[in-house]
Amino acid sequence: MEELRTLLLHEIVRVYGPLQGQGIGAIVIPAFIGDFKKVLDGSESYDEISEEYMTEDKKVHLILEGRRKLGRKGVKLEITGAVVNDKRLHLTEEHCYV
Repeated sequence: MEELRTLLLHEIVRVYGPLQGQGIGAIVIPAFIGDFKKVLDGSESYDEISEEYMTEDKKVHLILEGRRKLGRKGVKLEITGAVVNDKRLHLTEEHCYV
């Protein structure tokens, strides 16, 4: 999950610059991921769903995709995709579980 946060922070820094990007990223990334976790957790389906997020100034548009996955220990929440400003991020297994 930390790698997902790092990828998202990198994209936010590209838009806002290092100083402002770090500050904005520290606030919006946990908020976006936390909200998406609630959306996944509240989903009744195991199908993939997506949710869109945007910063207040509309400079960063994020789409998170994910699904509930049934495992041996119960339901896991998995982020399967992330798109920042029309750029799809390459996610690996380490990025995926919330």
